[in-house]
Amino acid sequence: MTKQTIIKVEGMHCNSCEMLITDELNETLGVKSSSASHEKGLVNVEYDEEDITLEKIKEVIRGEGYDAR
Repeated sequence: MTKQTIIKVEGMHCNSCEMLITDELNETLGVKSSSASHEKGLVNVEYDEEDITLEKIKEVIRGEGYDAR
């Protein structure tokens, strides 16, 4: 089942931060699409909850050095 969520992310400062997060998420199994806004501090993620959990998505973001809540 496909779900969509918005994750608050701290530590994004520029377009490169957005691209780093979205590129990593979009390469992650179960993530259908993602978009980030450093200005808003948010990441919008569409994912298949049968393949990946919300917590795992947050772990991917944290793995890139950002604080995902």
